[in-house]
Amino acid sequence: MKKLLKTKIANLTDNQLSELMTYLNEQYRKGTPLISDAAFDFIYLPALAKRVPQHPLVTKVQPEPQMGTKGRVTHVHPMLSTNKAYLDSELADFTNRCQQAAIALKQPELTYRITAKLDGLAAKYDAEHQTVVTRGDGHQGFEVGRLLELGLKVIGNGSGVGEIVIEQNYFDANLSTKYKHSRNFVAGIVNADNINEDGLRALADGAIHLVLFKDMFGLTVKANQIESNMIQLATLASQDCAYNCDGTVIEVINPIVKDAMGSNDRHHNWQLAFKQQGETALFNVLGIEWAVGRNKITPVIEVEPQLLSGAVISRVTAHHAGNVKALSLGKGAVIELVRSGFVIPKIEKCIQKGVVDIPTHCPCCHSPVQWANDFILCVNDECTERKVSSICYHFELIGADLFGRKTVQKLVLGGLDSIISIYQATQSMFEHCGLGAGQAANLITELNRIRETPVDDFKVLASLGIKSLGRGSSKRLLAVKPLAEVTTLSVADITALENFGDTTALIIEKNLGHKANLIQFLINQLNIKNTKSVTPKTGALVGLKLVFTGKMTSNRDSMKSLAETNGADVQSSVRKDTTYLVAGLNVGATKINAAQAKGVSVISEQDFYALIA
Repeated sequence: MKKLLKTKIANLTDNQLSELMTYLNEQYRKGTPLISDAAFDFIYLPALAKRVPQHPLVTKVQPEPQMGTKGRVTHVHPMLSTNKAYLDSELADFTNRCQQAAIALKQPELTYRITAKLDGLAAKYDAEHQTVVTRGDGHQGFEVGRLLELGLKVIGNGSGVGEIVIEQNYFDANLSTKYKHSRNFVAGIVNADNINEDGLRALADGAIHLVLFKDMFGLTVKANQIESNMIQLATLASQDCAYNCDGTVIEVINPIVKDAMGSNDRHHNWQLAFKQQGETALFNVLGIEWAVGRNKITPVIEVEPQLLSGAVISRVTAHHAGNVKALSLGKGAVIELVRSGFVIPKIEKCIQKGVVDIPTHCPCCHSPVQWANDFILCVNDECTERKVSSICYHFELIGADLFGRKTVQKLVLGGLDSIISIYQATQSMFEHCGLGAGQAANLITELNRIRETPVDDFKVLASLGIKSLGRGSSKRLLAVKPLAEVTTLSVADITALENFGDTTALIIEKNLGHKANLIQFLINQLNIKNTKSVTPKTGALVGLKLVFTGKMTSNRDSMKSLAETNGADVQSSVRKDTTYLVAGLNVGATKINAAQAKGVSVISEQDFYALIA
């Protein structure tokens, strides 16, 4: 890993970057970080988000590492992280989404609970059974109840979800000269099989607490108070807090609205963590590294390092080649960056143009690149690194451990260059690829574990890496056909489903055919759980098919969610069976005329809400 840390991000393959990020996250959550929070959040994580957008560290709750001898525990209800906002506009969008949900549900004016955001490790406490389980990946955590015997104090009544933290005054007085950050110290205690002397003493002294969120001090306010006085409210919520805080949590109180707003794979939609906006500064561009992803090649801007909102910034993503071209980014350019709270730094504008040099060949395999809209792509399917990527992606998505990039690269170079060949491998075959006997045995054990552990069918389908077939799309396909029959879906079958256009359907049908043998193999190998759940729709919009376009006064994604909650089918583009095109501001006449030509009625945002009222 030290070698990977010293390697420029642009020179890391997708799976090297994935493996490194997983390792860095594990070390951080163990309390032994190898890089600063700023480097993780603003240099490595942005690169991962652009190159491997479906990586669990990007799309899901950032997982904790396997914790020594501690056992895995499946959460009855997922433990999700809290969505973050750094701008006043993001805060206003959140409260507006909540208010619109309340209106649609005919609920009274909402009130919100505001609490300090504790900077510790999330955990769930069961008072009856005296167990403590960490969040883990949100679906499975690790049992750490032994901390109760060592002195962990539960602050609150009964069972609940909370944060394991240390009293800040205790940390400052006894530990701050030896440990850089209180959170890292707590993580070291929670994750260790053998807790060090300092950790045992802190537990015995009663300084380590599991603070239950439900019993924390909180303010009850209305939306207009949040939007006009958030800084003061945040100060009031945290001023007497005994622990280190890194923001403010805002959540809806009304249980009916909370239930309707629901959650996604990462966070609850009725809850938000707010951090104050940061700063802007000018940076001199030293050059551009072109990072090769699964097929996209992404520009990472190297700048002269300087401090911005508490972090030293030396790299920032430019997102895609089209952006480099449009902004004239390159060596010699001067750009303005903004960093809000702990958010990823963003290019605001280019003050002085630089020398633009967009590669014509893949930096890794040297194949000619192809343009797709604003992106340049590597399309060499025989590239070793792309094979490594597909294998790593599969094992990551189904929840397997130990198949990091470095390990998989050895397997591929040793001749095990497909998902099927790895499942069929023996310990001696793994050793032949250059793995030690212990590591090879561990891989066999892990393969046996994932064969026995139930895995959702949509995760298996999404793990094949078919373009436009992520977890959400896989769920929709599997709602009409089980995994064993999904390869029989025709283009017409797929386009009949919501959010699948003709082009997407063609791509999916073609690739499902190519993957038919692999799908059948995985069905025979894994303990696949059928997640098909077709629930009769209810609500004011049952039977309607809606498309949303243009700038809305409300958040458009929230409007879509609200429509689905009320029984509508939300489509990505206008089709002959579309009922309404909900048009906001700045919608061109061409789009409206095209919809009307198909017999689709065009309505306003206000008309949409009137349908629900």
